[in-house]
Amino acid sequence: METVEHPRRPVRLVDGELVPYDDARVSDCVVWFPVPDALDEGGPQVEGLPAVRIDQTHARLTGVPFFPYHLGLGDEVELLDVDGTLSAVEVTVAARVVVARVFHEGADIPIEEALADPPSDEPFYRILRALAPHGCWFERYSSNYAALSVDVEEWEYVEAFLDLRSRTEGLRYEVATPMRTPTRTEP
Repeated sequence: METVEHPRRPVRLVDGELVPYDDARVSDCVVWFPVPDALDEGGPQVEGLPAVRIDQTHARLTGVPFFPYHLGLGDEVELLDVDGTLSAVEVTVAARVVVARVFHEGADIPIEEALADPPSDEPFYRILRALAPHGCWFERYSSNYAALSVDVEEWEYVEAFLDLRSRTEGLRYEVATPMRTPTRTEP
């Protein structure tokens, strides 16, 4: 079975500096989630997300999900412990966030360079810089794939930004938490 565990922790840009997600500093476990349709799409079958134990049967996620759907940064989940391996049973408290996955086909800059160089013009860093005022958490999986988490209240702006970038820069994105996006009312 192919598994993937997070290579790093979420960050956001604050006053030109990358700041890590507070709970990520104290993550004390990894919670495993199945990835739907993994065999059909050739991706990992299970993703391990960093988390902080709340008690023996619950944990709060401290990573932005890359592959499973309907999970968000800060969600609280019920755990099943099988011989020391923690698997999620269900989300018990959903954080008020929207998770989007961002793909950039032409990116060939190493992760370390892209996230360590604040003046970089690399596509993902431009996104991080542009969305900084909206409090987005950003987690990089590879040189052309990242996930971001944003409060529901900020999603409309972030979605408009991603739509524009998808038309002008060839960026692609998908919403990984569709049930959490605010409903728009048409005039």
